Amino acid sequence: MFKLIITAAITGGEPVSREMTPYVPTTVQEITDEAIKCWEAGASIVHLHAKEPETGKPHPVPNPVLREYVEQIQSKTNLICNVTTGGGRRVSDEALDKNIEERCSFGHEMMSMNVGTVNLWTPPYEGVFMNDVPRIKRWAGYMKDHGVKPELEVYDTGMINTAKMLSNEGVFVQPIHLQFVMVGRTGFSPNPKTLLYCVEELPKEWTWSVCSLGRTELPIGALAMTLNGHVRVGMEDNIYLKRGELLKSNAQLVERVVTIAEALNIEVATPDEARKILTL
Repeated sequence: MFKLIITAAITGGEPVSREMTPYVPTTVQEITDEAIKCWEAGASIVHLHAKEPETGKPHPVPNPVLREYVEQIQSKTNLICNVTTGGGRRVSDEALDKNIEERCSFGHEMMSMNVGTVNLWTPPYEGVFMNDVPRIKRWAGYMKDHGVKPELEVYDTGMINTAKMLSNEGVFVQPIHLQFVMVGRTGFSPNPKTLLYCVEELPKEWTWSVCSLGRTELPIGALAMTLNGHVRVGMEDNIYLKRGELLKSNAQLVERVVTIAEALNIEVATPDEARKILTL
């Protein structure tokens, strides 16, 4: 029987800071407390970016901070920690590879990784988020060496094909788990037709999740549930509970997803059930 895995993306990437909302958690204690609230609300996975404590902007030296997040969250919950491979990218390729290899050793169970390069989707839309195939292969190797499962982030249909190609080459341990990231603008348009097409393109043994930005977060998530897909919510993707009302906690969105799932007679997976579903 299908059970829904809920991921809480509690910290946000580069755009989400104290300048946007005073409620985004930024310190180790705040992030740990948010993770606990989301766990209690029904989340099985917590997705983590490193935050500068005072501003909430990306931490200039992310690895020590991410390690501390993982240690604190794992000491207080049985959540699955999913650590980003984003952040700390303003270094040479060699230094970035070294950072990611080190980051794989923090004792967490999952890491997100884009399976392609995408134009940046937030203003001023300058530059690209670079992940070419050789880099994907190197980083997948680091994860494999440390027993970390990649969550493959897919921003357009070509990345689905890349995931299939690399799967056939044995780059990833089977079965694969991927996430459709519906950012609009430079990536997927967040609408039902897009999601249905993407799901039809996947091998049946793969698991998948979806995240969508802003006001489309919950409608697309609700559709995903009816297709046996999993859902990510949180301040990384949406800082509002409803129009004009800022979220005070990521747990509010987790609670909304649980309510939708209950209305659809879909059970929510515990962290240990999620581990079995994802073959961690």
